[in-house]
Amino acid sequence: MSSTDSARINCILRAFLLVLLIGFLFTCLTTARAATAVNADAVLKRSDSYRNGWPAYVVRVKIVNFESGKADEEKLYEVSQKGSEKTYVEFMSPREKGQHLLMLGDDMWVYLPDTSRPVRITPLERLSGDASNGDVARTNYAADYSPVYVRTEKVGAEECNVLDLTAKRKGATYQRILYWLRVEDDRPVRAEFYLTSGKHIKSATFDEYATVAGRPQLKRLTLYDEIRKNSHSVLEYSGIAPRELPDKLFYQGRTDRF
Repeated sequence: MSSTDSARINCILRAFLLVLLIGFLFTCLTTARAATAVNADAVLKRSDSYRNGWPAYVVRVKIVNFESGKADEEKLYEVSQKGSEKTYVEFMSPREKGQHLLMLGDDMWVYLPDTSRPVRITPLERLSGDASNGDVARTNYAADYSPVYVRTEKVGAEECNVLDLTAKRKGATYQRILYWLRVEDDRPVRAEFYLTSGKHIKSATFDEYATVAGRPQLKRLTLYDEIRKNSHSVLEYSGIAPRELPDKLFYQGRTDRF
């Protein structure tokens, strides 16, 4: 090989490496600009409004559980929520009548008709099918998680900001959540839920929204079991409305639950 050929090859290599370096720097700059432009805390707080449209409200939640594509059972709950610290859930299905769930801050109890005292439970314990207690009673992610912007990517036709949420309090249902929120309006699109061990146990798609009193609110959510792949649950929300809720409804020592 002549010295001229060697010089030409070296020139081509240098040009190729320069192009790679410029591409890398451009990607880093673009990512840094996007991260700066996305205020993760503000985005997460706005996304909560699609499930918590008022400071105090009541909503009916119907859970339909599916096994191998076939409907297995159906449960109905009435959820009363005040702020991010107080939730009261009344079990409405005939087989569960008389049961109630109460959440106060990081503490949760279930009231059973045949016991004299409430039973302490955790948000991760199963409520019905693939829905845990926290999936129904703890829906203010901004109160439970610290968000970090990860990237922007498409989910179907929707351009989404991806946030990585890490639990910041013991009452959080999951240790970590990957959360896809529509760039246009911060509306939840999908989520992945992880345990402390790092295991991916559940996924969700936010399927349908409806306008209630001028505010878009979640109407249907599907939860998919990532361990038992043939299982999923559909949560349908109806009758959501703002309401003045008395503090006595959330008093842990009430004796008139039943």
